[in-house]
Amino acid sequence: MNNDARFFFCLCGFAGFVLFFSLGWILTGNAFDALLRGSIGCLILGVGGRLLLGTLLRSLLESTSSVGEGEANSSGHVAHGLSEIAKSNSTPEELAVQASAQATSEAAAGVEPGVNTSV
Repeated sequence: MNNDARFFFCLCGFAGFVLFFSLGWILTGNAFDALLRGSIGCLILGVGGRLLLGTLLRSLLESTSSVGEGEANSSGHVAHGLSEIAKSNSTPEELAVQASAQATSEAAAGVEPGVNTSV
């Protein structure tokens, strides 16, 4: 996902601020009260969006691990990396770190040096 989750979190928070600020301004007509309501709305929708995204990513990880479990990849080896990560009872942050480390190690395994140092 390349750390795009923070943008979803900010977008939900901004939507919450605009919605609650607008409603507060229309209902009360007081700018300070509307600003206070907007900041509370930003917090509520931001955290709600984060929980929603975490749930979606967790269900996506579980569904891909159940589908990909025991399937052979192009080299004929059985891919167990994602299923091992999904089976560990970790927080979403730890799952993301483990998946990122695995993806980095897999990507680095097939990289050839860009500069030829031999003469």
